[in-house]
Formats: sequence, structure tokens, C-alpha cells
Amino acid sequence: MVVEGTSDLPVPDLQTMKELCQPFLNGRGGSIASIAIQATNFGLKNDMIQQVQNSCQFHGLPCDDANKHLDKFLHVTQSIKVNGVIDDALRLYLFPHSLTHHATSWFDRLPRNSINTFDQMAKTFLEKYFPPSMVT
Repeated sequence: MVVEGTSDLPVPDLQTMKELCQPFLNGRGGSIASIAIQATNFGLKNDMIQQVQNSCQFHGLPCDDANKHLDKFLHVTQSIKVNGVIDDALRLYLFPHSLTHHATSWFDRLPRNSINTFDQMAKTFLEKYFPPSMVT
């Protein structure tokens, strides 16, 4: 911003429409923070993602059971192993693929780099979809 004098309001820097329409990716990213992984060439494989998507999907509807979803997710992912990747990291990276519809929208709105462990993800998920008010 350019300031023209001490009492003048700031004048925004002028940009062309082309400059304004350029994608800006700096500072964007997901809610899952980077996790140190010993594997040198790690990436989620399609079959891992499909196994999660085909076995347990959570929509985020009032009738969905968040505890049951977590149990099913943990059961499905206990058989997925990758050398050099701890189970916690694998589950954390796979968990978003178990969400759909409203739950995906909720996940996408979580603060950037706010989730560091699967336990933290599960707690955040349950706070949203199984709050104490549901018990009373």
C-alpha cells in the first residue's frame, strides 16, 4: 500500500486484472501438518484410498455415528502397512478419504496445519460429530 501523506488514507497498490486473476498458493495448505516419515518415496496408493472409501464413508449427517465410523476406520486401516511410515501418520493421511459430503466441508475448514496426530484428528472429529450435548 502507498501512503500519500500523513493524513491521507492508504491507496491500494494498483494491479492489472491479469495480476489479480493469478492463482495465489503461498500460505495455503491442508489442516494436517507435515509429519516426519522415514520412507524415501511415500505416497498414498490408490488401493489404500479405495479400501478406505469402499469400507467406511462418513457423511456428517445427524444420523451418522461418529464413534462407529472411527471404529470401522481403525479396523480397516490396521491392515494397511508401509515400510518407514508409522501407523499414526498413515491413518492421519488416510482419514480425509473416509469423509464425504458435509464431513469433507467441515474438514476443509479446519485451520491450516492444526492437526499433528491421529489422536488429535479423532478428538477434533468427535468434538464436531459427537459433542457432549448428544449424550444428554
